Amino acid sequence: MKNIIITGATGFLGLHLIKELLADRDNHVLAVLGRHKDKKKLLPTDRHLEITSSEDIFGKKLKNIDTLIHTAFYRKENLQELVSSIEYTKRIIDLVNAQDINSMINISSQGVYKCGHPGEKVDENGEIGPETVYGLSKWAVEQMINLGCKKNFTSVRMASLSANANFLRFFVNCVKNGKDILVTSPFQYASIMDIKDAVEGINSILKIPSEQWDNLYNLGSGTQYSISEYANKANQIGNRLGYSAVNITEEDKGNRFAICTDCSRLTAKTGWTPKITIEKMICNLYKEIQ
Repeated sequence: MKNIIITGATGFLGLHLIKELLADRDNHVLAVLGRHKDKKKLLPTDRHLEITSSEDIFGKKLKNIDTLIHTAFYRKENLQELVSSIEYTKRIIDLVNAQDINSMINISSQGVYKCGHPGEKVDENGEIGPETVYGLSKWAVEQMINLGCKKNFTSVRMASLSANANFLRFFVNCVKNGKDILVTSPFQYASIMDIKDAVEGINSILKIPSEQWDNLYNLGSGTQYSISEYANKANQIGNRLGYSAVNITEEDKGNRFAICTDCSRLTAKTGWTPKITIEKMICNLYKEIQ
């Protein structure tokens, strides 16, 4: 049996990771709740699932923990919240070092990389150049772990999840409500992935001995499209699903950005490959959004 701790247990990624891990009856999961303890009701009821709070975890005597997966981190550009997330991560690193925890997986972001060019993929040796404070914070956490974690570890630079891609939700909502779309950043390119591919990618790392982990892995779909292309795909798929096509206009405000990660290192190590296409992601959003 594998004993796994997940911080940020009621976040979008944390919840899906827990469900994925509990599907294997050989796993036991300790879910660490964040500040919103009322979200505990989101977690499944399972004899292989134990729940604790983000503070109580530091008072526990932990034994025979195979891996701590650190997903807890503030996602927006609030400086104070990001500082709190960095400080909490430092406490988690100290916990891993002090307790009977064999390894740590840190969920980082593709946002640590410097903006690239359309069609270009960046591997784990790519140039660092965060465009946001969030991306800079994630890079800083990686350095803390590199310097301070005494156990086996890896950081996973993950692409944005389709469910969190607000622009894609906006396009789907427009089509469902018959509203025309104005694309203000037609030449901004983004790479997004489905939550199912994300949790399977992380789980693939768990399935190999932590002694064999590299310190960094990219995790993404390996594809990118311009914001204009995403809008047109949402329109076309919506039309196939029975919604009337809407008009799409573009207004170029000069926002140039492109990111797409090369995930071949993870594939070579674990055999994992992404399976959910952008078309399927958009179809799922049409089903999800009421």
